[in-house]
Amino acid sequence: MREPQQTLTEIAQLQDHQISLDRAALIIAAETQKDLDVGAYLAMLDSLALTLQKKISKDPAVAAQQLIDFIHKDERFKGNTNDYYAPDNSYLNRVIDTRQGIPLSLALIHLALGNRLNINIKGINFPGHFLMQYEAFENRIIDPFTGRKLSQSDCATLLKQIAGPTAVINPSHMQQATNIGILARLLDNLKQIHWRAKNWQSASHCLRQQILLMPEQYEFQVQYGAVKEMQGDRIGAQQTYLNILEQCSNPKTKQTAAQRLLSIEKKPHVIH
Repeated sequence: MREPQQTLTEIAQLQDHQISLDRAALIIAAETQKDLDVGAYLAMLDSLALTLQKKISKDPAVAAQQLIDFIHKDERFKGNTNDYYAPDNSYLNRVIDTRQGIPLSLALIHLALGNRLNINIKGINFPGHFLMQYEAFENRIIDPFTGRKLSQSDCATLLKQIAGPTAVINPSHMQQATNIGILARLLDNLKQIHWRAKNWQSASHCLRQQILLMPEQYEFQVQYGAVKEMQGDRIGAQQTYLNILEQCSNPKTKQTAAQRLLSIEKKPHVIH
């Protein structure tokens, strides 16, 4: 059996439409849960889809509502309001086990079952709260945390709750998420949890995965250099920032890397 990291490397080389999100999310989880059987959890998703398929309507709008009700009412998937920042909420296998998660991981359930049932759903890369668009509901957005339909006004209110009362919704907030972007955002949620806990080893692991999936996003590499600093790896941090200066074309990112590099050079060496 191949190691998960090898498989994630293969996934990073695929075209976006070729990526199986549920499989990729389980592979990410398997990197920290060595006994995780990816195939077994894919079979669980197959079984859930088969249960609903037996009674699914031929009317697209009815079928879409059936899927939402099946997930949130019949199978009782819900947002974990009691422990929102628990890492388990971002691991798809644990979401399947506990029936609890955060917006992004619960959206993965919708997307996985929708894909199996030919119900067209796309992820919406809304800031701070992942959303979904069911093709059958043209003028409504679905909140995967609750299964509730949202109007444009509801989305504007949600943004104000997340970003502050002066925040104004714009088209960029409602853009469709790519598969690779969804995986990077899944890892970002885990990274932020570990960062807040100052668990630098786990944060570093998430960043390596993000860099693997999106090597052109140099902000991940800046963060990786910062984690190296936190771990006391002065040489590793310097090399990371030097690589950014050599490879990145974004002036702002290069400036940040240069400032971090200068800061390291000004710090005195400590002899242990």
